[in-house]
Amino acid sequence: MFGFNPIAGEGSLIKQLCGYLRDTIASGALSPGHRLPPTRKAAQELGIARNIVIEVYEQLTAEGYLTSKAGSGTFIAEGIEIHSPALDPSPVLPAQATPLDPAAPREKPIDFDAGTPDLSLFPRRLWSKYVREVVDSEPANAFAYGDIQGTLALREAVADYLLRVKGIRCGTERIVIASGTAEAFLLLASAFSDRHRTVYVEEPTIGFVGDIFRKMKYDVRPVHVDRQGMNISRIERSEPGGLIVLTPSHQYPTGSILSIQRRQQAVALAETYGHYIIEDDYNSEFRHKGGPVPPLQLLAPSRVIYAGTFSKTLSPALRIGFLIVPPQLIELVVRTKEELNLTASAISQLALARFIMDGHYDRHIHKMRAVYKRKRLFLAEQCHRLFGDRVEVIGDEAGMHVQLVFRQDSYGPIEWQKLESCGVRLSSFDDYAMTRGRNPGKAVLGYGNLTEEEIVEGLRRLSLFTDAWRI
Repeated sequence: MFGFNPIAGEGSLIKQLCGYLRDTIASGALSPGHRLPPTRKAAQELGIARNIVIEVYEQLTAEGYLTSKAGSGTFIAEGIEIHSPALDPSPVLPAQATPLDPAAPREKPIDFDAGTPDLSLFPRRLWSKYVREVVDSEPANAFAYGDIQGTLALREAVADYLLRVKGIRCGTERIVIASGTAEAFLLLASAFSDRHRTVYVEEPTIGFVGDIFRKMKYDVRPVHVDRQGMNISRIERSEPGGLIVLTPSHQYPTGSILSIQRRQQAVALAETYGHYIIEDDYNSEFRHKGGPVPPLQLLAPSRVIYAGTFSKTLSPALRIGFLIVPPQLIELVVRTKEELNLTASAISQLALARFIMDGHYDRHIHKMRAVYKRKRLFLAEQCHRLFGDRVEVIGDEAGMHVQLVFRQDSYGPIEWQKLESCGVRLSSFDDYAMTRGRNPGKAVLGYGNLTEEEIVEGLRRLSLFTDAWRI
């Protein structure tokens, strides 16, 4: 089928078949509207397990390459631009050495914070081991201020990880270590302040993104987000040289994935008008349905600045993130970082480098993916049990949070500011929106750092609270 021939040693069958179909669709060999064979027939023709084909179809549907029509089958999606794969001219990195009253507040409310991982599962012993190794074995100059761009050891580890897991090829000279995503955005806003004065941000989005650019006197323009991510067609075509900030793998807070059609639109817009795209690869490691969505950076390495962080995968206390910067911008970004004296702990960087290169980071991700998938399923089940069809759970394909939508035919406008008095803390969509009042029945439920018992009790209190607005 499709002329697909798996190659030994080139990754899992799922990864190979996904990649092959992406390339085949993008090349035009499979035209829009073409009906794919049913999963059972495809599995028989390929000689592989049916669940592999099912997972591939689900993955490509999530990315926008395929559409599924009940009773009709699976089809190639419309609107995908035919193109040749973009190539990154950067050199390939060499292989590395291997029951309470709901109105009575608790001392500590149950917090559905969407940005905190399960802190109880942070690998304390391993982390302590690597910190001790760094302190005991590194030369004296390791305890100086260090390279403003970040330690070479961590940049090598990050480059190796990105190549293995995400397919991003970049040398260490293009990697910049930062103290988390917020600092990375501050660095970029400062670096571009003399040349790019307009920035397009997702609406809604995490608050610090707009705040940083506004404080730097940018013209911040919100662009609506729906179930296919940012609506790229709403970006003005007349103004050149702007910045576009995207979370394409798992938009925060809606949970949507930027479709392949809109990814291509964003890249075409950037290349035509001289924009740069800042890709915040938020929570991409934790895909619960299918494999990781390919980074937008792979489509246009020269127009996309890729931002990653270890705050969501390990711990926000580490305060370590990174940027992958196009070659023509790296000198500007590093110079700006030096002028602002923005640094991250060298000891933590060296410990993290060892943690990654010894394989513990991959194992931790694998473990936490199963943990969050279990919590997600449990949360969805409890929402259905308590709220029935009065709510809709959206954006549960990835990450550590979901969007909970209270149906307008079941609830009036909910006064979320009163919720904490019932011993529950969460964020409504208004907390992330530049224009408030448009999403009265939408809330964000993070579950990463909650136990199942806390999820049950928190949702029980939320149900009692929202009953006051039942129609």
